[in-house]
Amino acid sequence: MAKLDMDGPFNLEDAVVDKEVGADLIGNFALGFINANGKFVVKAVGRSDRDLNREIKSARRRYSGGLLAKLMGKASNLDKFKFSIADTVESAFQVEQRAYENFGGEKRLLNKKPPAPPK
Repeated sequence: MAKLDMDGPFNLEDAVVDKEVGADLIGNFALGFINANGKFVVKAVGRSDRDLNREIKSARRRYSGGLLAKLMGKASNLDKFKFSIADTVESAFQVEQRAYENFGGEKRLLNKKPPAPPK
Protein backbone atom coordinates (compact mmCIF):
# COMPACT_ATOMS: atom_id res chain seq x y z
CA MET A 1 0.00 0.00 0.00
CA ALA A 2 1.36 3.40 -1.01
CA LYS A 3 2.14 5.78 1.81
CA LEU A 4 2.91 9.49 2.06
CA ASP A 5 5.53 10.77 4.46
CA MET A 6 3.83 14.16 4.85
CA ASP A 7 2.24 16.31 7.54
CA GLY A 8 -1.54 16.45 7.62
CA PRO A 9 -4.19 16.04 6.52
CA PHE A 10 -5.34 19.63 6.89
CA ASN A 11 -8.44 21.38 5.57
CA LEU A 12 -7.79 22.67 2.07
CA GLU A 13 -8.62 26.32 2.74
CA ASP A 14 -6.42 29.37 2.08
CA ALA A 15 -6.34 30.37 5.77
CA VAL A 16 -5.26 26.87 6.81
CA VAL A 17 -2.61 26.69 4.09
CA ASP A 18 -1.30 30.08 5.26
CA LYS A 19 -1.17 28.88 8.87
CA GLU A 20 0.50 25.53 8.16
CA VAL A 21 2.78 26.24 5.18
CA GLY A 22 5.28 29.09 5.27
CA ALA A 23 6.09 31.20 2.22
CA ASP A 24 9.05 30.56 -0.08
CA LEU A 25 9.46 26.88 0.79
CA ILE A 26 10.50 24.03 -1.51
CA GLY A 27 8.35 20.97 -1.01
CA ASN A 28 5.64 18.54 -1.96
CA PHE A 29 1.92 18.17 -1.46
CA ALA A 30 -0.97 15.81 -1.97
CA LEU A 31 -4.61 16.84 -2.36
CA GLY A 32 -7.47 14.54 -1.55
CA PHE A 33 -10.28 13.72 0.83
CA ILE A 34 -11.06 11.48 3.79
CA ASN A 35 -13.04 8.38 2.81
CA ALA A 36 -15.74 6.60 4.84
CA ASN A 37 -13.04 4.52 6.58
CA GLY A 38 -11.21 7.65 7.76
CA LYS A 39 -8.32 7.22 5.30
CA PHE A 40 -6.78 10.04 3.30
CA VAL A 41 -7.39 9.35 -0.41
CA VAL A 42 -4.80 10.96 -2.70
CA LYS A 43 -6.27 12.50 -5.84
CA ALA A 44 -3.43 14.84 -6.94
CA VAL A 45 0.25 15.26 -6.12
CA GLY A 46 2.64 18.07 -6.82
CA ARG A 47 5.64 20.09 -5.77
CA SER A 48 6.90 23.60 -5.62
CA ASP A 49 10.44 24.64 -6.42
CA ARG A 50 9.90 28.13 -4.94
CA ASP A 51 6.68 28.71 -2.97
CA LEU A 52 4.85 25.66 -1.66
CA ASN A 53 2.08 27.75 -0.07
CA ARG A 54 1.17 29.39 -3.37
CA GLU A 55 1.40 26.12 -5.32
CA ILE A 56 -0.99 24.29 -2.98
CA LYS A 57 -3.56 27.06 -3.42
CA SER A 58 -3.06 27.07 -7.18
CA ALA A 59 -3.42 23.28 -7.38
CA ARG A 60 -6.66 23.42 -5.39
CA ARG A 61 -8.14 25.80 -7.96
CA ARG A 62 -6.75 23.79 -10.88
CA TYR A 63 -8.06 20.42 -9.70
CA SER A 64 -11.33 21.47 -8.07
CA GLY A 65 -13.08 22.19 -11.36
CA GLY A 66 -13.73 25.86 -10.66
CA LEU A 67 -16.96 27.79 -10.30
CA LEU A 68 -18.62 26.36 -13.41
CA ALA A 69 -18.10 22.80 -12.16
CA LYS A 70 -19.59 23.72 -8.78
CA LEU A 71 -22.64 25.28 -10.41
CA MET A 72 -23.16 22.17 -12.52
CA GLY A 73 -22.71 19.85 -9.53
CA LYS A 74 -19.49 18.36 -10.88
CA ALA A 75 -16.98 19.88 -8.48
CA SER A 76 -14.35 17.55 -7.07
CA ASN A 77 -14.42 16.47 -3.46
CA LEU A 78 -10.90 17.71 -2.71
CA ASP A 79 -11.03 19.20 0.75
CA LYS A 80 -7.80 18.05 2.46
CA PHE A 81 -4.08 18.37 1.84
CA LYS A 82 -0.82 16.98 3.14
CA PHE A 83 2.62 18.47 2.63
CA SER A 84 6.32 18.03 3.28
CA ILE A 85 9.28 20.38 3.08
CA ALA A 86 12.27 19.47 0.91
CA ASP A 87 15.91 20.53 1.20
CA THR A 88 16.48 20.77 -2.54
CA VAL A 89 14.49 21.07 -5.74
CA GLU A 90 15.90 17.73 -6.90
CA SER A 91 14.73 15.92 -3.74
CA ALA A 92 11.25 17.49 -4.14
CA PHE A 93 11.15 16.21 -7.72
CA GLN A 94 12.08 12.69 -6.58
CA VAL A 95 9.34 12.70 -3.92
CA GLU A 96 6.77 13.96 -6.45
CA GLN A 97 7.80 11.34 -9.01
CA ARG A 98 7.57 8.53 -6.46
CA ALA A 99 4.15 9.71 -5.19
CA TYR A 100 2.84 10.04 -8.77
CA GLU A 101 3.84 6.47 -9.56
CA ASN A 102 2.77 4.99 -6.20
CA PHE A 103 -0.71 6.53 -6.36
CA GLY A 104 -1.54 5.43 -9.90
CA GLY A 105 -0.28 8.20 -12.18
CA GLU A 106 -2.65 9.62 -14.77
CA LYS A 107 -4.96 6.60 -14.50
CA ARG A 108 -5.94 7.29 -10.88
CA LEU A 109 -4.84 10.86 -10.18
CA LEU A 110 -6.17 14.15 -11.46
CA ASN A 111 -2.63 14.88 -12.66
CA LYS A 112 -2.66 14.42 -16.42
CA LYS A 113 1.11 14.41 -16.94
CA PRO A 114 4.02 12.89 -15.07
CA PRO A 115 6.14 15.28 -13.00
CA ALA A 116 8.49 17.49 -15.00
CA PRO A 117 12.13 17.62 -13.89
CA PRO A 118 13.35 20.85 -12.33
CA LYS A 119 14.79 23.49 -14.65
